[in-house]
Amino acid sequence: MSESKNNVNFSPNSKEIEVKKMSDILLIILSIFSVLIQLPLLFIPAGRWDWIEAWIYLLMFYVFITCDMLLINKKNPQLLINRMKTKKSGITKAQGSDKWLLPLISINFIGIFLIPAFDVRYSWSRISIYVEIAGFVLLAVAFYFLFRSMLDNAYASKVLDIRKEGGQKVIDTGSYAIVRHPMYTGFMIMGFGVTLGLGSWFGLIPAVILTALLIARISYEERMLIEGLEGYEEYKKKVKYKLIPKVF
Repeated sequence: MSESKNNVNFSPNSKEIEVKKMSDILLIILSIFSVLIQLPLLFIPAGRWDWIEAWIYLLMFYVFITCDMLLINKKNPQLLINRMKTKKSGITKAQGSDKWLLPLISINFIGIFLIPAFDVRYSWSRISIYVEIAGFVLLAVAFYFLFRSMLDNAYASKVLDIRKEGGQKVIDTGSYAIVRHPMYTGFMIMGFGVTLGLGSWFGLIPAVILTALLIARISYEERMLIEGLEGYEEYKKKVKYKLIPKVF
């Protein structure tokens, strides 16, 4: 759920060999699995299977993750490999921030699902259907940001590092011409969209904390990119906003 190596890409002259595409069948299976692992986070604490909002979310998530992986596998299969990577490689100047940031981000991301589920079970909140619809609209916007940022950034991964031997360079086109961290923007919007779509005011608590943690991670990431990636300082001056145009 993170966007390390934000704004880096493969150079056309990179020595990286052409990467073989992954099997579409395998990706569809992975999409189904990604939905199945969310079932216990939603329906067990909710204590019911007829939670319509949860099924709507899961359907939206399945459509997004399946289309996302299939399209990216067609256009840039290396990205899928990078997103699955869990170990640092190359140059890293994040000073171990991921050792404490990633666990906290993961805990709060899980809380975005657990708290609304318990909310449904114990009726803590009362949210109108219009707010829930707005939440699902936000979720659709978040999925677009996530897809677009991954399509624009040819070398996004989950860990904070820089691999110069791969010919990485600053990119400033597409979604990265609008904000410097569009993938984080997607995850931030997703946090609020999920909890509102699932019908919980209390779920906004982990969504707000998640946003704060993502902002903290950006500070470490940008420090790393300024020190280790040529041209990033100039990119910061060109694209002034980190997450939200005209705001932040």
